[in-house]
Amino acid sequence: MSTTIPRNQWYVAAYGSEIGNELFARTICDEPILFWRTAQGAVVAHSDRCVHRRFPLSQAPSRLVDDKVVCGYHGFTYGPDGRCVAVPGQTKVPRTARLAPYPVVEVDSLIWVWIGDPALADETRIPRASYLDAPGWTTVRGMEPLAARFSLLVDNLLDLSHETYLHGGYIGTPEVASTPITTEVDDDAGVVYVSRHMDDAECPPFYRESTGLQGRIARWQDIEYTPPCLYKLHSRIAPVGSVPDPDGSDPDAFHVEVVYAITPETEHSTHDFWMVARDFALDDQRVSDFLAENNRTVVLQDVEALDVLERVIASEPAGYQELSINIDTGGLAARRMLARMAGEAPRNAPAAPAR
Repeated sequence: MSTTIPRNQWYVAAYGSEIGNELFARTICDEPILFWRTAQGAVVAHSDRCVHRRFPLSQAPSRLVDDKVVCGYHGFTYGPDGRCVAVPGQTKVPRTARLAPYPVVEVDSLIWVWIGDPALADETRIPRASYLDAPGWTTVRGMEPLAARFSLLVDNLLDLSHETYLHGGYIGTPEVASTPITTEVDDDAGVVYVSRHMDDAECPPFYRESTGLQGRIARWQDIEYTPPCLYKLHSRIAPVGSVPDPDGSDPDAFHVEVVYAITPETEHSTHDFWMVARDFALDDQRVSDFLAENNRTVVLQDVEALDVLERVIASEPAGYQELSINIDTGGLAARRMLARMAGEAPRNAPAAPAR
C-alpha cells in the first residue's frame, strides 16, 4: 500500500516530560509504540504488542515492574531491551520472543523515534532546537491532536499569510498578508527557508502583551523547515527602525522561537506539537501563562480549519486541481521534498504559481 508518510526518518514522539517510570503509548506513522523511562533515566521504545497474542502492553492490567513490562493478558514479561525474560507455564523462553525495538534519542527536551529500518538510524540527522531547554530561554509548550494529514499542517505553517485572516486579534495583522516573501531551498541540507520582514507593522496582541511594545514595530518572520518533522519560526520583534548590530547582537529586539514538531499519527491524523521559546521576561509566569494560552488558541484555530479541509479533500472528485500563487513557493518546495522522502511523486502535481 502506498503511503505519503516518509519512512526512515526521525519523528518527535513526545516531550521528555511526558515519559516517566510508567508505560506510555503513542501511535507514530501508523505504528503503535510503547515507551518508558528506566530507573537509570534512559527512554526505551518498543512495539506496543505482546508477541504472544498481540495484547497492547500499554493496556491495563499490563504494568511496569522493576523496569520490566508484564503483559496484562498472559504475563509475558519483557526487559528494557525488549527481550522476553519470562512466559507462563514453562521455564524456557522462546528465542524469538522479543519486542521490536525502535531507536530513540532524547535531545532538546524532545523524544525522537526512528521509523523505518533501524540500521539506517543516524542521530546526526536529528534537527536541533537547543534553545528549547537552554539557559537564557523560557519555553511553553503543548500538543493538539489534528484529524488531518500532516502535509496540511506543513502547508499551513509555511504560508503565514493566513495569520491575517484566521488569527486576527491574536497574532495576525494586515502586514503579514501584504508583505512579499522570499524563499530559499537547500536541497543538499534538506531545508526550506521562507522569510517575511515587516519593517513597519501593527503590533498584534500576542507580542504587545508579552513584550510591552506599543504602537508600530519591526517584525521579522524567518521560517526554517526541515522535512518531515521540525518547523522553526525565528521571530524578531523590535521598535521600528531597529536592526541587529554588525556583530550579530540584537539588544533592542525581543526574540521568540516558535517550534512545531509535525508528527504523523496515521495517514489522516497528526500529532501537532507546539513550543514557544523566548529570550525575555524569563521568570515572569504571567508572560508564560499568556503566551501558552494565546498560542494554544491560535493552534486550535488552525486545527479547526485543517480538520475541515481534510474532510473537504476526502470528498472531492479525483483530479481536482488547486491554484497556487507566490506565497505558496515554500509550501510547494516542501511538498516536493516530502514526496521524494516518501518515495513517490505527488499524485496531483501542483500547478506553477500564478503571477
